[in-house]
Amino acid sequence: MKVKWAVILALLLVGTAFFLSDRIAEEPEFLNEHVAGTGAAVAGVFLSAGHAGPALDCVEFFAAADPDNPDLLWVKGDALSAAGRYEEAVVCYDTALLNDPDDPAMLVGKANALSMSGELEEALEACEQALASEPEAMAALDKAGYLNLRLGRYLEAADCYDTVIEARPGDAAAWIRRGDAFMYISLRQEEQLKETYRTLGTPGAGAAASFPNIDPYMEAMECYNQAIALDPKTAPFLAARLVARSEITVKTCEEILDNLGK
Repeated sequence: MKVKWAVILALLLVGTAFFLSDRIAEEPEFLNEHVAGTGAAVAGVFLSAGHAGPALDCVEFFAAADPDNPDLLWVKGDALSAAGRYEEAVVCYDTALLNDPDDPAMLVGKANALSMSGELEEALEACEQALASEPEAMAALDKAGYLNLRLGRYLEAADCYDTVIEARPGDAAAWIRRGDAFMYISLRQEEQLKETYRTLGTPGAGAAASFPNIDPYMEAMECYNQAIALDPKTAPFLAARLVARSEITVKTCEEILDNLGK
């Protein structure tokens, strides 16, 4: 059904371009602006229906009107990312950013492509650039939070999701990711506790690392409870996550006791 409507809309939009042919003949600039925009819209419909190939074909066809049109480049970058061609996608976003280096949407698209190709640091830099120009850009905040999680920067991730939740308190996914950040902090604390007991009394034993003055496990629980209240369907996989977390704690305690007995 989605494909059917995508084709119908594509035909309508292309038909509109033909009806505007007289205006195009009189004003060539109108061709560049509106026909390229039509192409971006048609390609976007194909892409939203999950058809990256037809979206790219559409972009290539309409690019004859205006190859540097930012809307076309944006859709082309998204389509290339969807097709797994991440390096080419980054080139598209960079080309569009030549005209507007701080465009948040384009920078987030670039960050998505970079992160999918494993360039997490570079992806985070793109998000930070987007946030420098628009501090409350939700897509950039959400992506920055995810990337900070992947990079092990859990407090920074929690800060990103704090801002997202303040703007969208009903976002269950943001509550879950904020909870994940604090859950990872609690795991890091347990690892440090295990190391502290392992080296107890050893000359030159390292000092404890600094963590926030909260119970990260309880903070994570509160976030997960909020997510479940917003979306009860999240309860089973969050419950499984907490069971796995409890098993890690039991193992940590066992290892600490084993080390004390040696």
